[in-house]
Amino acid sequence: MEKKTPVTHYQKALIVGPEVIDRLGHVNNVAYLQWVQEIAGEHWYHCVPQAVDELVYWVVLHHSISYRKPCFVHDHLTIKTAIADDESGPKWGRHVWIYREDHLAVEAFTTWCLMDRKTNRPRRISGEITDVFRPR
Repeated sequence: MEKKTPVTHYQKALIVGPEVIDRLGHVNNVAYLQWVQEIAGEHWYHCVPQAVDELVYWVVLHHSISYRKPCFVHDHLTIKTAIADDESGPKWGRHVWIYREDHLAVEAFTTWCLMDRKTNRPRRISGEITDVFRPR
């Protein structure tokens, strides 16, 4: 099995494009939600060996988003994510922070459910899954 390095935190940078600006002139709330989901997937694929990914997938159960400052076209954003410490059964939380320059613009917490690819049913989070994110 291929080895990847577990990373508890993950981040990326992006520049706001005009396609996500709403009629009020700032980033549409749906774009923030999309970025929250995208960074979770990127973090997973950055860390997970293909053999593990072939066994399971994640679905969102809950999003909680707090909008602190608006973002605008051409803003330089940093999106950061970290897994929560409280996985339970098939559920695991994830924190996401979106910064405009050095100011927190959006904060989100999402709850994800681990699913078994064969049965399409929830699957308890095992050490094999936690090891994807937590270095030993």
